[in-house]
Amino acid sequence: MSRKIIFFVVLTLAMSSNSITLGADKEVSQNLIMKEMIALDKAFKTTIDAVVLNRLDKIGPAFEEVHKVREEVEKTVKGGKKITLPKNQERFKMFIGLDNRFHKEVEILMESARKNHMVRVMKQTNRLLGLCVRCHTMFRK
Repeated sequence: MSRKIIFFVVLTLAMSSNSITLGADKEVSQNLIMKEMIALDKAFKTTIDAVVLNRLDKIGPAFEEVHKVREEVEKTVKGGKKITLPKNQERFKMFIGLDNRFHKEVEILMESARKNHMVRVMKQTNRLLGLCVRCHTMFRK
């Protein structure tokens, strides 16, 4: 129950952005970040339901949209366009490092779910939530 409460607190923080857009590029990059956060929100909700209902087969497909959006973000960055963070833009490289680690941890979650390892899935879900909180603490308003 406490994990659900923590998750919903993090979700509320993620969805309560009230930053001012100062240009089209910033708006596009923030929209990509929000698009990824929305996909992650949906995937996490599905993951929690999958754990509660013992339906770990639902976890992998839940993260498909997350992977698609991440590819868009990578394409944007590789294309030379700037991704604007809500705060601490000077730590962008750190943000990329945390994002890369997060997605590696998602792969571990998906593999654990595929192998139907409930304990490992629960530990990975908790680890991922911790990474969300850490990143939001550093890069959210």
